[in-house]
Amino acid sequence: MKVLPSLSCLAPLVALLAFAPKARSVPPPFNPSPQKTAIMREAVNRINLSIEQKLAEKKIPYNESLNDFLFVRRIYVDLSGTIPTYEQVTSFVRSRDPYKRTRLINQLLASEGYVSHFYNYLADLFRIQSQMPGSNLRSDPFIAWLKDSIHQDKPYNRIVYEMISASGRLHDNPAVGYHLRDVDMKLDHVSFMSQIFLAKDISCAQCHDHPFEEWTQMDYYSLASFLGGLETKGKAISSDQKKKSKKPTPTRSGAVIDTMQEFLKSRKFEQAIAKKENLSFTRDKEKVKAKAKQLRDAFDRLMDDNRYNVHDKPDAVMKLPDDYQYDDAKPGEEVKPRVLVGAEPKFPRNLNNREQLARWIASPNNQWFALTIANRMWARFFGLGAAEPIHNVEVDDASNPVLLKTITEVMIALEFDLRAFSWVLAHTNSYNRLATRKLVTEKDDYYFPGPTLRRMTAEQVWDSFVTLLVENPLRYRSAGGITLQDITNAESAITFAESLTASTRTGKKRSQGQFLLLDSQTGETVLQGDKDMGSSSGDPSAQRVTSGRGKEKLILARASELEQPTPQGHFLRKFGQSERTYVVGASNLSGSVPQIMELMNGFATEALINQDSLIFRKMKEERSPSKRAEIVFLSVLNRLANPAEQKLLRNTLLKNDEEDMADLIWALLNTPEFFFIK
Repeated sequence: MKVLPSLSCLAPLVALLAFAPKARSVPPPFNPSPQKTAIMREAVNRINLSIEQKLAEKKIPYNESLNDFLFVRRIYVDLSGTIPTYEQVTSFVRSRDPYKRTRLINQLLASEGYVSHFYNYLADLFRIQSQMPGSNLRSDPFIAWLKDSIHQDKPYNRIVYEMISASGRLHDNPAVGYHLRDVDMKLDHVSFMSQIFLAKDISCAQCHDHPFEEWTQMDYYSLASFLGGLETKGKAISSDQKKKSKKPTPTRSGAVIDTMQEFLKSRKFEQAIAKKENLSFTRDKEKVKAKAKQLRDAFDRLMDDNRYNVHDKPDAVMKLPDDYQYDDAKPGEEVKPRVLVGAEPKFPRNLNNREQLARWIASPNNQWFALTIANRMWARFFGLGAAEPIHNVEVDDASNPVLLKTITEVMIALEFDLRAFSWVLAHTNSYNRLATRKLVTEKDDYYFPGPTLRRMTAEQVWDSFVTLLVENPLRYRSAGGITLQDITNAESAITFAESLTASTRTGKKRSQGQFLLLDSQTGETVLQGDKDMGSSSGDPSAQRVTSGRGKEKLILARASELEQPTPQGHFLRKFGQSERTYVVGASNLSGSVPQIMELMNGFATEALINQDSLIFRKMKEERSPSKRAEIVFLSVLNRLANPAEQKLLRNTLLKNDEEDMADLIWALLNTPEFFFIK
């Protein structure tokens, strides 16, 4: 059965589609079933009760309730990753709908902003980098797969199961990108997994029994034994093939590869190339053949490249290190797989060790897995986990063990639906209170009379700047990685082949593919690698800002659509974006001199006070100085000026001077109030 229909009929727009991102529809509406809605409402009541009982016991009142201005700012930042626009603030505040908070939460949970913001969180957690460390692979297919999983509202335990159990090559099964993140670092990979998915830091036990906790080196290697057969390089050979020399069962990917190879060798392929390149098939025959050979060679290199192929080696085992020094085993002895916490589960006999690990970790019966993600999500909304530190939880040390148990049970009841879990947290009494202003650390007992005072992450600050600058912050989108599974016709076949030819560096450091940023409105390439491609559309609203020197350019796309992480010196890195190397303390929320300098006279700030910025254009539409000031306050701080500020504004804005308005924008951006979530 042929996979590629209509090989001879290429659409004239193939040129624009060469690196086009996968079409993304609007995320599914947030419309839980009546049964799930009942669970969500009951969960809100249970969480409220667990907090209120502890507050009563400690004789601590709730913090003051949020007004509409504070609520709309907080919920936008927490759910969509950016401050709201002037129009969004005024529309919400003016509404008299008694259920407007719930309606707004539902709207944001079904937005592209939610997908973008939640991707940033998971990318930090999974330490995703655009260039796979220690390899010549780009992570684009894995990044696109993760965004698509969030977009589909895939349950978190399903995402984790698919990542841990995934096999194949990145262009065939993008979820393998999780294991390729730690090529040749199998033991470190296990340590990261225990912190991310089980809230257990066992890293010390890799070399010796933990000096302060119960973990032994044998515990570490017993968990690592589940990955004893994991290989990230070489050709996969099944146990049946090894024993009986059987041919592997044909797969859809195999059928695609066979058909692709047939198509690439055909005359129709060269005719398609000529049409796409606007060449004559007869007069420009040599150019056509050269281009066709380039694409064929790129595809052949990919098919022959088994350096990065996630699979399980039959009969492979995990052995203790040669310097193992404890009495329960001998150095070099084989270690049998054993789960880290809880009772040993019973697995079907046909599952290999890695599939067993995936099933155990992501199981609804694994209380530690549910506790870990519930506690991490709680920390996202409240500034601290119900138990700290979130990467190494001791239940007995939690300030409110009942709260920790409750949110764990809620996560399981909601079947790891993180949108529904977010809805629950956003409706709790504690979330709808002012933030606690005093300093609270993970060592302090905190009973959640409201969230802690949180500073926006680097991504939230950057995305808020972009929101203030342009009308469509998600107009520029990363191309993502097309995979073998996306090939269904001639157009996608050529797209796939061409995506393999764009490369960076040379020789041994050569990388297949490079970063591509696209204009979702025109299909044009905005950025290729680190090269700005300009714009042929003549669109004055093209989202680039050029420095005074005319050489440096700032691309105004949301953080989720930029290189992961951004290069050194970028705004995001100056404001503490994670290098995606560690799980603990990866991002930085502390202030710094480079941040002050960036805010005072940096590129992004200059762009905001430029008359072409969105906020400046909105302001110029108004004649009244007071109305202009109102637009600036509602856009930047998402509130009205207080009486003292209004008096000051009347005295300074009498001239209705645009320079004064630029100074006002600059002043508000440089206040702590802009950066903190009250």
